[in-house]
Amino acid sequence: MEINKLSSNYPASLATQKKPVHTPEAAPSARPQHKEAISDDWQLLEQAEQELAGLNDVDMDKVNALRNALSNGQFELNMNDLAKSMLEQHG
Repeated sequence: MEINKLSSNYPASLATQKKPVHTPEAAPSARPQHKEAISDDWQLLEQAEQELAGLNDVDMDKVNALRNALSNGQFELNMNDLAKSMLEQHG
């Protein structure tokens, strides 16, 4: 079995399209002018956004390892662990 695509609930054009965020020029006071005026929470949010923008959406090392395990017949699945994880995630 070969994995070529990942299915998603979102169209591919939406998943890969990144649009810059523009703030209206009519409201220049929407953002504080000085970095000292920005709250700590806002700074953390901006830092997290920058870090997330640098991350890949898919860990290709894991994908390739899974492909190799599946093609070599070495993929093992513990059904008890899977059931436990499903219950933790979805109750």
